[in-house]
Amino acid sequence: MKRLLLLPLFWITLLAATNPTHAMLYSAFIPGGGQVYNHAYVKAGIVVGLQAYLLGNVLYNDSRVEDYKDKLQGSFDAFTQQQYKDKLQMYRERRTSDIWWMGVTCVLSMLDAYVDAHLADFEGEKAKMHLRFSDEQVQLELKF
Repeated sequence: MKRLLLLPLFWITLLAATNPTHAMLYSAFIPGGGQVYNHAYVKAGIVVGLQAYLLGNVLYNDSRVEDYKDKLQGSFDAFTQQQYKDKLQMYRERRTSDIWWMGVTCVLSMLDAYVDAHLADFEGEKAKMHLRFSDEQVQLELKF
């Protein structure tokens, strides 16, 4: 029932003026959500694709860790055990690295959504401001 309420709420807020905090929170909880909120659909696709790739790598490396744990427990040869330990360590490091990269991409996605939401009305604000240079003067004209 909560999902049915959250999904329309998400789409209704897309129609409203952009709020940087909302964009950041959408990006934190839904991969690419903040980019969709800001109407940056290409960025959203890149974020979703990158997060999916990293998640796939994490799951693959985790399954390899489990496989090598089982192989290590079933092995009695010292040389083979050492090979399995090395492979186990390698896949653990890869899994940990991918988890860190997922966190980094999530934080960068949140930051991008926040900044994009702040700059959503940049063209309108830029049209209100005029900077004029004359011989010895600089004039700044603001329209309210």
